[in-house]
Amino acid sequence: MPLLTTLFNFWHTYGSDIQNGAVVLSAVAAFRVIRSGRANSLRRNTMDLILHQESDRELIEARAAFNELKAGTVKLATFGTSDQKNTPEAQTLRKVLNLHELTSVAIAEGVIDECVYRRWFNTTFTKDYEATKSYIQAARVTYGNPKAFVEFEKTAVRWENDKNWDAPPGFFKRKWDAIAGVIRA
Repeated sequence: MPLLTTLFNFWHTYGSDIQNGAVVLSAVAAFRVIRSGRANSLRRNTMDLILHQESDRELIEARAAFNELKAGTVKLATFGTSDQKNTPEAQTLRKVLNLHELTSVAIAEGVIDECVYRRWFNTTFTKDYEATKSYIQAARVTYGNPKAFVEFEKTAVRWENDKNWDAPPGFFKRKWDAIAGVIRA
């Protein structure tokens, strides 16, 4: 009987605290599951985008034509002028740059996983930017749109300047990211 009384007193005294603790632990677990699901969703979205870019015939043909333009002797800025803006070459440039712009916006908005995408397209992305810088400047003037391809430009410049992007993070960076993750959750 004393054991039963002790258990009753214990539960009566600490029962609500135990229940509150269980609720908090359940909430933490739920946030972890949601966060993990979001990360998996980002990776899946990124893989879907990469697979689409690598398998869509129209994009493959545009990419091949774009690579020929990059390797050609004509400066790409030529196709950014008003008399050249409706040529097939200018349309090819815009198609590839619009794809890069859309991808950059998706990265900035957190729709796709930047690290996964960057592992696949880092060199191509930055080389495309370097090759089209003059075209982008000319197109901004021609179309009267100073914001044309600005997200692509920001992302490419950031990627060019971040040479150690794939290096494992240091001790303090890992700890800071962990704290920031807990705060966000």
